[in-house]
Amino acid sequence: MKKILIFILIGSLTAILAGCSFNFTTTSTLETTFVTSTTTYSTGTTQLTSATTDIDIDQLKADIYQRIYNEMYESIKAEVIQNVSEERFDEIYQSVMLDLLEKIDNGEITVTAKTVIEMIYEVVAEEANSVIGVSAYASDGTTLNAVGSGVIYKHVDNVYYVVTNNHVVAEGTIYKIALEDGTEIPATLRGVDALVDVAVLYFTSSATFPVATFADSSTIEKGTIVLAVGNPSGYDYYRSITMGIVSGTSRYFDINDDNVKDMFVGYIQHDASINAGNSGGALFNLDGEVIGINVIKIAATEIEGMGFAIPSSLVSDICSDIEIYGISKQKPVLGIEFIDLSTGRDYLTQTLHITIPSTITAGFYINSVVPNSTMDGYILPGDIILEIGDIVIVSTTDFVTQFSSRYRVGDIIDVVVYRNGSTLTLTDIELKQNPEA
Repeated sequence: MKKILIFILIGSLTAILAGCSFNFTTTSTLETTFVTSTTTYSTGTTQLTSATTDIDIDQLKADIYQRIYNEMYESIKAEVIQNVSEERFDEIYQSVMLDLLEKIDNGEITVTAKTVIEMIYEVVAEEANSVIGVSAYASDGTTLNAVGSGVIYKHVDNVYYVVTNNHVVAEGTIYKIALEDGTEIPATLRGVDALVDVAVLYFTSSATFPVATFADSSTIEKGTIVLAVGNPSGYDYYRSITMGIVSGTSRYFDINDDNVKDMFVGYIQHDASINAGNSGGALFNLDGEVIGINVIKIAATEIEGMGFAIPSSLVSDICSDIEIYGISKQKPVLGIEFIDLSTGRDYLTQTLHITIPSTITAGFYINSVVPNSTMDGYILPGDIILEIGDIVIVSTTDFVTQFSSRYRVGDIIDVVVYRNGSTLTLTDIELKQNPEA
């Protein structure tokens, strides 16, 4: 057992994806497979920490009532405002809403199943149609290498922009948008973010297509009802719709079994059914807004209902970058291979016989630095990083959560390190993207 723990501790690989290496506690050992539309990542024996799902009924009710109020507001305002000023109408409306809220609190008004069903029908009838098929062909234009899903999220004149996953387009050189009637429209790949697994294509058409709206995914909570829309197992099941709830947010896990939790995407976990071909499809809330782009699921006999989506706010930022620059400038890569003192201190001191002052209780011990990465030229093997930007290192998990949400390519940071008996502050370090991008 001791040898296994030591092996896990030293499983610190170069941080191209994560910028970090670390260990995590486990409660069960499962044979798992991470499934995308075109690629299966076999993890062998992967240890996962059990998670519970909390349904926030009060939040669900609040979301539904808020939408009802908004629809009431818009439906009656145009008619009533003819007789009163807009300011007076708003005052009356707010007064009515406060009265309704009081009645809700007193149990005089309740959410009904019909209310939820009607909202689902509306999403299915309208917003879900923004999800289309994406086909990746070989250079001969006839050999179909991969199929997946995509979401039309923007149009300018006759040009429509589609977001999908990078792994959907990665095996192709010629791309086409597939419609439900079998029609294919040639598409051009604008750019990709391989780290986050996002790709942007565009196509030109005189026809009118529905365009999806991105939600602010930072407001998503556990228990939110969601609809997953995509093309599972190909176009025979075009634009299939499944329903579930958000099971968790800011989920980080090791996709490719390299003992590194891939830190850059705080995935939205949900239990709506998704399968190969759903990749690149939309995860909608009941307002018909896209809260995420489905990318992966955990497939195992012991696991059911664990799908993951890239948060829409991150997707939106990446798409904007790709439209302008052809690349994403969102997620920086530190490019360091390290051992977290919070989990690997004993290994460093007792096995490698590295002296670490007792005053240093947390930090990242650096094994190596990736050439041309953010930390190249600043950090040296043997350094102990104590602070990165405004984040004091406590543990890898804490750092991952904070760094991923705060920093983008191009930001300038300081790094505090312990080196050769002294504490140094390295200044004006510019965060870079993946050096291999």
